[in-house]
Amino acid sequence: MPEIHAGEPSLPRRWRDLKQIMLTSAIPFPGDHAGAVDDALAKLVPELRSGGAIRNVLREQGIHFMTITVVRGDAGENTHLVFEINADADADADGDNEAEVIQRVARLLDPWLKPLFETAGIPPLPSIQTLLSRHGIHTHLGLFGVAGIEFRGTPQMSVTRIRSEATFARGVRDYFDAHPIGNEPPLSTLHRVRAYIEAQPALKPLLVADPLPSEKAPEEPWSLPMLIGRAVLAFLWPILLLFAVLLVVAAVTTFYAAGITVGILALLVGILLAALALAAVTLWLYGALRALEKGNEPDDSLPDPSVLAEIIQHENWSAQNHLAGISVMQAGRLRILTLRLAFWIIGQMVAHTYRPGFLGELSTIHFARWVLLPGTNKLLFFSNYGGSWESYLEDFITRASAGLTAAWSNTRGFPRTRNLFMDGATDGDRFKRWARRQQQPTRFWYSAYPGLTTARIRANAKIRHDLISASTQEEAATWLTLLGSRARDDHFLETTDIQALLFGGLSRHPHAACLALNLPDDPERARAWLRTALPHITFGDQPPARQVVVLGLAAGGLTKLGLPAETRAAFPIAYTMGMAHPARTNILSDTGDDKPQDWLWGTQERAVDAALLVYADSQPTLEAAVEALSRDIIAENGRVAHRVTLDPLPERKAGESGINVAREPFGFVDGVSQPIIRGTRRWMRQTDAIHHIEPGEFLLGYPDGRGFFPPSPSIAAAADPGGLLPRMRPIAASDDKDKAAARDFGRNGTFLVIRQLEQDVETFNGFVADAARACEKHPAVPAAITEQAQRQDWIAAKMVGRWKNGTSLVRYPYGPGKTEDDRDHPPDNEFLYGAEDPGGERCPFGSHIRRANPRDSKLPQSADEIAITNRHRILRVGRRFSPAGSGDATATKPGLLFMCLNADIERQFEFIQQTWAMAWQFHGLENEADPLIGRGVEEDGKPRKLARLTIPSPRGPLHLTNIRDFVRVRGGGYFFVPGQRSLHYLSTLEETERG
Repeated sequence: MPEIHAGEPSLPRRWRDLKQIMLTSAIPFPGDHAGAVDDALAKLVPELRSGGAIRNVLREQGIHFMTITVVRGDAGENTHLVFEINADADADADGDNEAEVIQRVARLLDPWLKPLFETAGIPPLPSIQTLLSRHGIHTHLGLFGVAGIEFRGTPQMSVTRIRSEATFARGVRDYFDAHPIGNEPPLSTLHRVRAYIEAQPALKPLLVADPLPSEKAPEEPWSLPMLIGRAVLAFLWPILLLFAVLLVVAAVTTFYAAGITVGILALLVGILLAALALAAVTLWLYGALRALEKGNEPDDSLPDPSVLAEIIQHENWSAQNHLAGISVMQAGRLRILTLRLAFWIIGQMVAHTYRPGFLGELSTIHFARWVLLPGTNKLLFFSNYGGSWESYLEDFITRASAGLTAAWSNTRGFPRTRNLFMDGATDGDRFKRWARRQQQPTRFWYSAYPGLTTARIRANAKIRHDLISASTQEEAATWLTLLGSRARDDHFLETTDIQALLFGGLSRHPHAACLALNLPDDPERARAWLRTALPHITFGDQPPARQVVVLGLAAGGLTKLGLPAETRAAFPIAYTMGMAHPARTNILSDTGDDKPQDWLWGTQERAVDAALLVYADSQPTLEAAVEALSRDIIAENGRVAHRVTLDPLPERKAGESGINVAREPFGFVDGVSQPIIRGTRRWMRQTDAIHHIEPGEFLLGYPDGRGFFPPSPSIAAAADPGGLLPRMRPIAASDDKDKAAARDFGRNGTFLVIRQLEQDVETFNGFVADAARACEKHPAVPAAITEQAQRQDWIAAKMVGRWKNGTSLVRYPYGPGKTEDDRDHPPDNEFLYGAEDPGGERCPFGSHIRRANPRDSKLPQSADEIAITNRHRILRVGRRFSPAGSGDATATKPGLLFMCLNADIERQFEFIQQTWAMAWQFHGLENEADPLIGRGVEEDGKPRKLARLTIPSPRGPLHLTNIRDFVRVRGGGYFFVPGQRSLHYLSTLEETERG
């Protein structure tokens, strides 16, 4: 627990006016006094713990940490009393900050330091301040000066701020202990807590906005060549300077002796020779380092038991620990050079790569420093860290082993290393044993906040900051998670705000219907209908067992609900145009019998404003839900423009658990190949990485496959006074205030594509039968396929790319996949076309599923190619219907209500349709379109060409020609499926306008 005393927090100065400084002072004294000094330091331990005199003196003085350690010298060397001080200093002071901190420490600790110096036999000086200053050590990252490096784990955080925010967070937790969270909006809870804090005299001063310490990595460009170039300039500049002088002298001499042309030539030759010489020097140094590394003998001896016992005695009395390590350098100047190089590289990484306060991903260190004690061969390491020694070393080994290896590989007995940064500390058990041998007991150790880890310090700062700054329901809900949790990262799905359809096809609800709606023209009545419908709409990944309702809004629906024009204008152009717009029909090849003029619904003349998808566990439940929802829309002067009743999903038979048994009208198992969205339950269960897709490819408000947040429609902050909508994520730090405060209307929403497809099963089966008879003796047909029925299944599978049971042609080229007991094998989806079937001899390039998801067809086994393909994936959630359920009284053919979800209609659904499915030159083919859904095209008024499919084989291709149109579009549209907060916002627009 952090120490919290009455009267805290006190705010003598603004926190931003303070800066952290780190001081090291090493005072030499005779080695024969070392034991007595250790004893004297041990006697001070009680004064450093809670209630001790030294602790009480230091606690309000801006000292983060302070230690005093005895560093024994070798024969003929001095022993040193090493002071390590981490303190706050005035950032705006004109004077010497270090001198002010030293003066502060000397004044406060004078009663204890004077006797300590007398015990050490240190000659008296005018003052303790003078003694500490005179022996101060300043480290440098470079070729000269004292080799060392300093690290701060909580930069920008003063002692006062850290302690005060701990008090603040404790006050918040105390409030919730006495006033449990009720069933109220998160923002209301947050306002209650603010009111409580304002009523506490000790806490109210903290309700002042302060910047949250940054945890973002530096944005300065950095690369390995840049690092190498900087290293050469930093450490080989004397050689470069010598070469430069010699080159200038040689060039000038040659110029006067032989003229300018020869002089320039000599200069160029000299530069080349200098570069070669520099490379030779570098290689020589590297060879010398490798020789030293190969000759290094690790020391596997155990630490002294008596020393280890005392070390452990001083550990684990709080949430923090301190480590004082004293290592002996290996002999030779090269080791000093490589130590400097290691420190310099670590410094570059901290400055240009790591997040502030982090060493790589290691985040438990409060303060740390390495310093090569001047005049000795002792490398000192001091670290104040959170957690146990064992966890600290494990973190180092796992997360920052390269840095540890580089720093300590230059010392005696360290585990064997390679190339300065490799191996070494990764030999975990040997490294821990070595580390314990270097460690000294930390007898004198002061911590201003021993009960706080760096993680708790950051969490406390965020609790305070977000309580002050939160202004939306989402921000308030996120703030509540900080109490016992932590803020969600960008990839973590806000599941309860997302409509249930995204999480799966709702197979446990086998009965379903689609209602296409016309909303009332009166916005007030349209919003009244939405308020009535909202309780029935289902959100989250655990839908109720009986009924699920999903709502999608067309662009016209948003208009009728009164969404401001500027927000509607921010929606993608494909969505606002609608599927029936001439520009979209051209992209989708909706021509001939598929042209929108002949659709049953969704045309410009038969436009719809919304789509309700209703799913139920039984037909009676479905009919009751449809009746109630229809009654609600009619009551507000709207209507159901069209209804499609979907066929019930077949019951799963015993032993078919996990097998998709739903089939589309042509008889093929449907919905086999689906993307796996990161963050969903399916992603947690399945490990097939080729189908893992970032959530931003399907949901607005999340990062996409390239790490960017796609554009999302926004609302001005003033138009959302209730804070229902989340803030927009800033695109850049330079975003102006209004832009940064805007609300994200699109977050957790997705776009739904619906196409009512009529399938001519009779014509399809007839074509397949004719093709099977025609190719009876064709050499492309496998010899094992001898019967007409087998050839028909083979032809149909080649057109689709799978057998009817869902198994792939790639893995099962000669017949449907079967188990050993002759049952259907589960559909497979882990294959790669390019790696396993690069020539298309198993699954033709032009087949339906290879067009819909080419995977690595273009560049076999290319991760980049798979990533590009995955940018165009869609989540299919369609179901079949019978003629009676089509909504067309004259219908005689069944069909598929094709439905898919995507974040970008143009890049995903329309791209697949235009660039892959309908493209006549897909993958280098000629005059071919998707054999299942492809349509011919008219050219210069001539009759349209019929589709065709080439089936490659080792014995020559088989051409299927005159492929008819088996699929006809009868209606459809583009719909936005909003998140729960966005729907609530739409339903309360009238109140917002009044406000």
